[in-house]
Amino acid sequence: MPDFDRIDLMNYAMYGNDFDPQWDEIRAFIKSNASAQKELEEIKRTVPSPHLGKRRMPNAPTSDPREMSGENPNAEPRKPSSGNASKSWWQKILGD
Repeated sequence: MPDFDRIDLMNYAMYGNDFDPQWDEIRAFIKSNASAQKELEEIKRTVPSPHLGKRRMPNAPTSDPREMSGENPNAEPRKPSSGNASKSWWQKILGD
């Protein structure tokens, strides 16, 4: 049986499960080694679960942000004025 280290135990704590056969060896190691069991329990207490990610707020606004700012959401997007639109950015900087 291979010897597993703390990183292996941490990977098992984060991503392992009791059903996937790829974790069979480390599960057998943990069952047969009391210090590995203690180490795994300590890791589970200190490391946050990856399954407790960001949660959506149930009452989060789902409306268009343009409505909140007072803009008409059906209006066309703003276009730059045509006065300097024909000049390229380096012509504007150089003043040509």
